[in-house]
Formats: sequence, C-alpha cells, structure tokens
Amino acid sequence: MLRNYLMTALRHFWRQKGYTLINILGLSVGLACSLLIMLWVKDELSFNKFHQKSDRIHRIMRHVTFSDGAVYTWAAIPKPLAETLEKDYPEVEHAVLTSWGEDKLLSFEEQHIRANLLYGGKAFFEVFTFPLFEGEASSVLQNPNSVVLTASLAAKLFGEDWAKEEVVGKTVSLNHEEDLLVTGICEDVPENSTLNFDYVIPMVDFIKKNDWVEHWGNSGLRLYVQLTEEAEADVISDKIANIINEHHENANAQLFLQPLPDVYLRSNFQEGQLVGGRIVYVRVFTLVAIFILLIACINFMNLATARSSKRAREIGVRKVVGAHKNSLITQFMGESIFLSLSSLVIAILLVELLLPTFNSLTHKEVAIDYANPLYLLSFIGIALLTGLISGIYPALFLSSFKIVKVMKGTLRHGASAANFRKALVIFQFAMSIFLIIGTLTIQQQISFILNKDIGLQKDNLVFMKLEGKAGEKYDEFKQELLRQPGIKGVTATDQYPLSVGSSTTDPSWDGKRPDDQILFQIIDTHYDYLETLGIELKEGRSHQKEFSTDSASFLINEVAAEAMRLENPIGKPLEFWEREGKIIGVIKDFHISSLYETIDPLIIRLEPKDCWLLFVKLEAGQTDQALEGLETVYKTFNPAYPFDYDFLDKEYEQRYQSETMVGQLSRAFAIMAIFISCLGLLGLASFTAEQRTKEIGIRRVLGAPVGNLVMLLSKDFTKLVLWSFLIATPVAYFLMDQWLSKFAFHASQGVLIFLLAGSLAIAIAWLTIGWQAYKAASANPVESLRSE
Repeated sequence: MLRNYLMTALRHFWRQKGYTLINILGLSVGLACSLLIMLWVKDELSFNKFHQKSDRIHRIMRHVTFSDGAVYTWAAIPKPLAETLEKDYPEVEHAVLTSWGEDKLLSFEEQHIRANLLYGGKAFFEVFTFPLFEGEASSVLQNPNSVVLTASLAAKLFGEDWAKEEVVGKTVSLNHEEDLLVTGICEDVPENSTLNFDYVIPMVDFIKKNDWVEHWGNSGLRLYVQLTEEAEADVISDKIANIINEHHENANAQLFLQPLPDVYLRSNFQEGQLVGGRIVYVRVFTLVAIFILLIACINFMNLATARSSKRAREIGVRKVVGAHKNSLITQFMGESIFLSLSSLVIAILLVELLLPTFNSLTHKEVAIDYANPLYLLSFIGIALLTGLISGIYPALFLSSFKIVKVMKGTLRHGASAANFRKALVIFQFAMSIFLIIGTLTIQQQISFILNKDIGLQKDNLVFMKLEGKAGEKYDEFKQELLRQPGIKGVTATDQYPLSVGSSTTDPSWDGKRPDDQILFQIIDTHYDYLETLGIELKEGRSHQKEFSTDSASFLINEVAAEAMRLENPIGKPLEFWEREGKIIGVIKDFHISSLYETIDPLIIRLEPKDCWLLFVKLEAGQTDQALEGLETVYKTFNPAYPFDYDFLDKEYEQRYQSETMVGQLSRAFAIMAIFISCLGLLGLASFTAEQRTKEIGIRRVLGAPVGNLVMLLSKDFTKLVLWSFLIATPVAYFLMDQWLSKFAFHASQGVLIFLLAGSLAIAIAWLTIGWQAYKAASANPVESLRSE
C-alpha cells in the first residue's frame, strides 16, 4: 500500500513539475528561515542557564521612588546588604558581591594585556559555574591580592603552553601598581553569559580601595544570592523588600529578586514595572518564523485545491474500485508530508550555507549540533507539522469529491472553494505587508537614532584610558598632544558621556523644598570638557584656569535648572557631597543615556583627580596623522602600556547594535516572506491563465489588445493585494506604535511608510503575475482554439 502511494505521488509530482518546484522551493525557504530563527531563539533562551544552580541564583534589584513619583529600577546595591542577607536570612546560602566590569592592565614580564577585570566575592566560583582548570572553587578568592585568570588570558600572558607550566603561584602586576598572586585558571566565559570577565580579583581588594561602599547610602556594587533548595523566591523577595529602608533614612527602596536567566531576557523596567527586554525580540521572531511557515503552507493549499480538477478522475477511479475516504486522506496527507520532508533536506543545506552570514549579522556563533538528537528530532517535528498543516485542507477537499459527478465530468467547484483560496492569499500578503511596514519603521527609527543631534559632537572624537605617567603628568601630556598636527582639543572625565553612571539626590540649593528628592547625574571633568566634546553653553561660562574658585563651581543642564525651579541660575549657590559652590553655567541638554530614556538633571563639576578617561578631538580629514601623533606621545609617557583607543561615534552605534540587528533580520525575513508569497501567486496566476486559455483566444480573435488582457488577468489578484494592505495597515500601525513608544525619543510614523509598503507589495505582485499574464495574452489564439 505504501509503495503504491509513493509511486502515485512521484508520478503526480513528475507530471506537475512546475507546481511541485514552486511548492518545494516555498517550503524549503520557509523551513530554512524558521530553522535559523529557531537556532537564534534557542541561543537567546540559553543565557545564564549553563550554571548548574541557575534556578536557585538570583540578582538583587531595587525600585527607588522619588518625590515626583518617578520610579527607577537599578541593580546597584549597598555593600552591607550582602552581610545582612547571609547573617539574618537562613534561606540565603551564599551572597556574592561583584563589581561592574572594567578594563585594566595586567602584566607579566614583557606581556602587557588590557583585559576585563571583575571583582568577586569569596563564593564566586562556588555559586557560578565557571569550571577551574587549576585551583579550588572554595579557596581561589579567599585571600586578598590574588587573581583567577581565564584560559585565554593565561595563554596571552604565559604562552599557549601555559598548562605545561606551574602558572598557579606566579605573580602578575595590575596596572603596574600592585602585585597579584595567581591562584586559579578557569575556562573562558561562555558567549551566553551576562557575567563577563577575563580575570577575577577578590572583592576584599575593591573594598580596601573604596571605603565609601561600607555606607548603606552608597550603591556601587551588584549582588547575587544563591537560595537553599527549599526557599521560595517570591517569599524571600517579600521578606527582604524593606531592608535598605530599615538601615538608611529616606531610601524609599524596595528590594526584589530577579532570577538569573531573566537578567538577559527581562531587564527593562519602567516606573517599577517590568516592560520587557530581549524576550520581546524572541517572541517577535518566533511569530515571524510561524508566519513564514504559514505563508509556505498556504502556497501548497492553494495550488493543491486550485488544481484539484486535474486529479478528479484519479480520485473517482480510486473510489470506484473501493477506496475509502480515509485512505484517500492518508494518501494526500502522505504526499504533503513527503514534500515537506524533502524540503527539510534542502532547508538544512540552505541553513548551512547561510549560517556564516547569519552569525555575522547577529553577532553569535550558532550552529546545528548534529551529535545532539534533539536538534534533528526538532527539525523533523517542524517539517512534519508543516506537512500536516499544508496537507490537511487539500486532503479533506480532494477526498470529498462525488463519484458520479467526477465520472460524468460534471464536477464543478462552488464559490466557497475559490473564496477560501482568495482568503488565504489575502492572509499571505497581509503578513508580508505587515513585515514590510515593520521593517521600514525599524529602519526609520535606526536612521533617526544614528543621525539625531544628541547635543555633543561625537564625530572625530577619540577616547582612551588615562593611566600611568600620562595621568600623573596630565598637564604636560595634554600640552604635548596639542602640539601634534590634527589634534584640536584634549580633556578628561570620569564618565562616558553617553552613559553616565554616577548619580545622587544629595544636592541642595536655595528654594529646595523639604520633599524634593531629585536624582542628579554627576560628571567629574578636567578643563576644556565642553569645548572638546562640542557641548553648547546656553548661558554663563565653562570651567577655566583663570578662575581659581572654579574648583567649587558647577555647570548644570537645562533639565536641572527646570527641576530646581531656577529662572536665573547663574551665580546661585549649590552644595552636594560636602562641597559648597556656585553655578557658573547652564549647558544645553545632551543625551547622557540611551534614547529609550528621557534626559536627566545633570551637574558637571571640576574634579581632575578623579578623571580616568581621556578624550581627544581630531581635525576632520587628518585622522591618520592625528592618531600617529597621539600614539607617539602616549608611548613616550607610557611605554609599558598598550595603545588602545575607540571612536565615540562607533561607540554610539554599538549601543544600538540590537536594534540594528533586528532591523537587518526583519528586512531579510520580510524579503523571504514576499518571495514565498509571490511563488504562490505565480502558481495561481499560471493556473488561472491555463483555465482561461480559450476565453483569451476568443478575445484575441475579436480584437482585444494584449494590454487589456494582461489587465483582465491581473485585476483579481490586485484586488486581493489591496485587501491585504487594508487589513495589515491598522495592525502594523498599532504594534509598531507600541514598539516606538518604548523610546523617549523616536521618529514619527508617517503615512509615507504605509503607502510605500502598499506600493511595494502591489508592484511585486504585478511583476510576479504580469509576465505570466503577458505570456498567456500574447499567445497565438490559433493554438488555443484549434479544437473548436
């Protein structure tokens, strides 16, 4: 029986080679897109799950409510919280403090490597699964002035054959300032980890240098807890919610636990509520994969039902000789599944060809693990499901033919079958148009972000670490740089201007109300900060050496002046962090954080001793010459330090890498969706032209122009695309408006995007059916009417 079904299916596919090719091509492309998305989604969902106890590890987060009602959510916490949790809460097995990663120089003999440093608590390697090649997890971070290296960093410092040497016990130098004893070597951090480092130093070393962390009012560290097996995270969250408030007056902080896997996927909060994160993109692309597969399935349904009359006699004969409806359904479902499985083989080949480009686009290293049976079983499962969805309606439709009508040749399909096919085509193109609108909107927002005036001149601006003799002899170093051709400005600061990470509610001023609790961002700078970064003054002046009192003077931005309710802020007193001074200038607002967020109040103070980040402004068109001079001077002052630098405009683009990646993926998958939809449209147009061959011949004989006939054949399909546009537009507008609303600054959704999407869909549809219509309309009518 199976052999008979298979032979029948193969003969049918061979007789209908063109339509079979359309189906296989559509299913192959649809499956390939879905498999690529599945690999990406699997990688996204795997973040932080490699830790053996990931289900028991949580990050401590806090909501902080301010006097104006605004609620901020931060991962930064006060250091004493860790001791309190371990001491007073038996449900907490370990509380591990970590710093925020920073690049610092690590040296061994002649090797000087700038790598990502992380300070970690004693139980760091007990809680997190970063396997050690050498050393014990419970003891590698017990002693101060010790360090654990990753294998790749060990290879750079000690050579590729480091494993053959006694690396543990050797001494390395941190920033040429302090010696560290190597106590362990761990595996490299996996790509799917949110904790990233090249080496780990005990947290006690950080605390020793930063005694401010001991105060409950200072939050500069991260805290992870490992709960006992019996502990319930929700219960613990409720129990610890007010700990900070109990130890620090007016903290207005509410603590809660965030599961470790959620750190990557669900970390976007607004007004104290979780609003998403990467999980949004995971859901969106999962839906895109489903849409693309449905579009491919619809092609099969439409072509199978449209050409059903070609198989009517076969079905009639089978029923005459005793075939039951169930056996016919099995046969047609088998054909569909066979096509789907055949397409899967081609799809896997396409995936392998596309993976290098896909990985480059998504900045990942996903691959098909053929040794893991779950991969192949998942692929086969998707193909089987696709085959079932594709084949179920055609199988029921074909198996329902009446024997008498079939054998008499009087079989006629009702309007319901044609209307169902039209509905499927409308659904296909509605999904495709939706993807086009989404792609155009995302591209418009990315263009808006990259071209927006952010309030500072980010072009031709180089930044690098200010360290060693260059930092100690900053004034001399700066003067040497300014003598180099192509360098027009030099300054230093303690913050990246695009992501300021220092804030306080401490400032006081004349007129401040008792209930005012305003969060100010703080930037410490050297002289020439505004001039070098191209930040505009609205009124007043910048910090200048000619004024000896500027060490106690402040600059504020427009938002700060408004929040402080100062109409004429110049000369007004301001005090914070035990420093009294006056406001000497108001700067125009510039973006000190992501465009997802509004601009916060900002205070800039002159604090040269805290500046560790150097900014150098280059003359346009003299980049190479200026960089050469910068390197020469830097190496003169710091011969033992590597010369590493970045451009601020590249850093800015990097901050929106996720949005750029989503835009590129959306564009690629929208093109694939349109391609698959057009394949189905091509098949239906070909079949329609074939069915109307004699009508076209008669019209030609009666003098109808070819152009009119092309319009006649294209008219019905154009109506379907227009209906698709009308359905897709409001849905796309609503959903993309929701996406844009997540940005505090975004482009507006103009009507042009929707008109462009509709025009593209219609143009592509016309190109698809136009050639088929033209071929049918220009055929010799003698050939079609010969038998009449």
